[in-house]
Amino acid sequence: MFDKSLFIHLIKTNLKIFIIIAGALSLLIGIVMSIFTPETMDEITKASMDTPINPLGDISTLIAFVANQYFGNFALIFAMIYSIIIGNKLIADQVDKGSMAYHLSTPITRTQYTFTSAIYFVSSLLVMFGLVFVVGYGVAELVQPGELPVKEFFILTVGSLLLHLAISGITFFASCLFNRSSNSLALGAGLTVFFYAANILSGMSASLELLKSITIIALFDTNAIIQNESYGGQLVLLAMLTFVLYFIGIIVFKRKDLPL
Repeated sequence: MFDKSLFIHLIKTNLKIFIIIAGALSLLIGIVMSIFTPETMDEITKASMDTPINPLGDISTLIAFVANQYFGNFALIFAMIYSIIIGNKLIADQVDKGSMAYHLSTPITRTQYTFTSAIYFVSSLLVMFGLVFVVGYGVAELVQPGELPVKEFFILTVGSLLLHLAISGITFFASCLFNRSSNSLALGAGLTVFFYAANILSGMSASLELLKSITIIALFDTNAIIQNESYGGQLVLLAMLTFVLYFIGIIVFKRKDLPL
């Protein structure tokens, strides 16, 4: 089902957006690891002691800041943007623009096209978060050796990867379901943004904590990871959700009518 020439084509056509997002994430993790030394965090903590709300959350340790701010904000937003753009571009946008007719006129079946696209999507996110881990670990060891707990940082990176694989599954499924790019974005991007908004709102008030139960972002529990609490079940659910969404997306695209 895998088509090597199509895979190479997808790498080339999506290289620009990948470099932008992966580069931004790598730059940000490098900045976080180099700037937020124990002395800096201590100064910020003291300065925010008298404020009603600390917008940075727990920054008592480097790993806490990385968990709450980098993976909870920077990585979440940038990787979501990547998944929304690529998910729509891989399938629905090709059908909407008429490019899918060209691809399917070659000896490539619908299943080969969607399966190869799924492999590209998953592998690009794997490479992206692999870069985040390598850059983050490398900068931390250079600037403040011994301050970064490598095991927790690795699990945070894997957890964030699994979350964004699930999000990519949503956008990929929406792209396979609809023939129009606008409809694909309405479902894929709309649901993704809703999950993000629900996650933000759930942390603002105790009365809104119920929103956590309807967002998959809550399955990536950064506090549980850095505090060595239970988190394995949630990550397994994200992996299962990813597989199901990609599988159903491939089946749906294979069976639906296309305006070719």
